[in-house]
Amino acid sequence: MSAVRSKVNLRRMVQLGCLFGFLWLFVQTEYRGVDQLPYPVSLLFRLDPLAALADLLAPGPFSWSLWPALILLVFTVLFGRFFCGWICPLGTTLDGFGKVAGRGPANAQPRWRKVKYLLLFTLTAAGFGGLQLLGLFDPLAIFLRSLTFALYPAYNLGLNGLFDWAYQTDVPILNGLYPLFRDNLMAFFQPTYTLGLFTLVVFLLILLLERVERRFWCKNLCPLGALLGLCSRRSLLIRQPGKLCSDCQLCTTACRMNAVGKTELKASECIECLDCTIYCPQQRVRFVLKGPATAQSVDVTRRDLLVSVSAGLVMAPVAQIAPPSYKLNPYLIRPPGAVAEDEFLRRCIRCGECMKVCIGQALHPALFQAGGVGLWTPLVTPRIGYCEYNCILCGQVCPTGAIRQLPLEEKRKTVIGLAVFDKNRCLPFARQEECLVCEEHCPTAEKAIVFEEQTVLVAGQVRRLKIPRVLPDKCIGCGICETRCPLEGVSAIRVINEVESRRPQTFESNTAYG
Repeated sequence: MSAVRSKVNLRRMVQLGCLFGFLWLFVQTEYRGVDQLPYPVSLLFRLDPLAALADLLAPGPFSWSLWPALILLVFTVLFGRFFCGWICPLGTTLDGFGKVAGRGPANAQPRWRKVKYLLLFTLTAAGFGGLQLLGLFDPLAIFLRSLTFALYPAYNLGLNGLFDWAYQTDVPILNGLYPLFRDNLMAFFQPTYTLGLFTLVVFLLILLLERVERRFWCKNLCPLGALLGLCSRRSLLIRQPGKLCSDCQLCTTACRMNAVGKTELKASECIECLDCTIYCPQQRVRFVLKGPATAQSVDVTRRDLLVSVSAGLVMAPVAQIAPPSYKLNPYLIRPPGAVAEDEFLRRCIRCGECMKVCIGQALHPALFQAGGVGLWTPLVTPRIGYCEYNCILCGQVCPTGAIRQLPLEEKRKTVIGLAVFDKNRCLPFARQEECLVCEEHCPTAEKAIVFEEQTVLVAGQVRRLKIPRVLPDKCIGCGICETRCPLEGVSAIRVINEVESRRPQTFESNTAYG
């Protein structure tokens, strides 16, 4: 019995080790004074088969940086759905939340189990048709973006408040710890994001499903679990006995995944947690390398498969008949290195990594700015922050190639938009008041904003006034002029996506924009 408990304890230690390891990599996904990130911060998504599937379905070559995800699928075929029980950070979080907040029964809604397969088939079929929504339901993306947009900013805000209080009240212990936290465990700037509360609500709803049924998300809704379950149907590592014992049947209520049936073990549902080796009163349960001769069934009928695939194939063209998002929203600005919009929406898995590393806090998650399919994709929002001229971090962390990694010199020349003046608000135009802020902050080698002196009549007096102009062939759309505009509310200079490098241009223009 002690040997059995040691195996379960090993699984718990691996779970916690993986969780804290991923949290460490997450915290290190941060600018700390160097342009190259020293850690493989996107490792979690390199292990993600759903990210690899999204990348495979997108146009263009496959991103071979995702090869660890393919290795994970091979190990799943051999040893079962162990990722969900040993490695997945969201699964570990659900287990921990259940212990604290309480759990529902283990098998409350067995008919829900097939939903995850239907969701996987629907999303995959939609991906074949050009509509990629896998990132919205990917548990690893859900976990990372919840940390990025909600939990980490709150954590950082709390620590800043604590250390400010310690400094004001002179608490030596906390003051001594501040350099350690500042340099390793806190953000370079206090992060703020536009969809923080919405993202937190979605995450809390997934956690609260644990009160309805133990591992409700993993058992019933997770498309990654469905994919791993399909791969594990011929697993060599199997549980014995392979069904409920006639004199006990404790597994009916104790198995967290409801994987043990009256006639067979659902290998596609078993996450190799080993708990049944402990709670079995007769100590009959063991796991052995002795795979089944034939693949086991999953809870999906042919009709279910046909309906889900058809739904996905219908969704894709319906989504694509909408006008291009850049025509509906001229302020739709993507980060430098982003591929063409159609490919971008099919590659981006909405993980939030690029927004986490943005030095100028320019990148924020989209709600409907990029259409109904662009939820949580990154947008440059210049009124909040700007694209740092010397930063190349977002391309380093993107796991699927939605944002290409650019050399610094190429990045400095990449056009993501064009600044234009609102003459009804800009002080020199609207009030004949001199303002030089936009030109002072313009970072390009040759200023993209210049001034022309004009003679104007102000309060009955003739005076010389500097009037700003944007040079389109110099402007890269970094947005710092919009960020630094001193007017309150909407800026007097806005960045639009009219001449972005990633989109074919329909006209050539060398004229200056006022």
